[in-house]
Amino acid sequence: MKWFWRILGLSALVGFAVIVVRAIQQYREDSVFDLSPAGATAGGSYGSTQRGISPELLAILADPGDKGPVELVADSGKEWLVNRRNGFRYPVEDGIPIMLLEEGEKYKDENLISR
Repeated sequence: MKWFWRILGLSALVGFAVIVVRAIQQYREDSVFDLSPAGATAGGSYGSTQRGISPELLAILADPGDKGPVELVADSGKEWLVNRRNGFRYPVEDGIPIMLLEEGEKYKDENLISR
């Protein structure tokens, strides 16, 4: 009868280990699109409270006007998503891109247009 309890205890321990490993894997998968520190994407250090856009999210963001890619640019401590085809700049506030056409037109900069 002792062998039964030993096998049962061992099975419970293995089951618990499997649950822990799966929980860690799920946490890592869910964290892929979390925001990374601003210094990791913008090339600068802005302190520990400001957050930037993760590279995975940046890869799928598109300008709402022409549906083309945008790039992350840091300018005097503020982050922008820039479309170099039309000069629109979209602000990033607390790691959240404000990608409205009105915002892009409001912050349009002719110097950003690549020729």
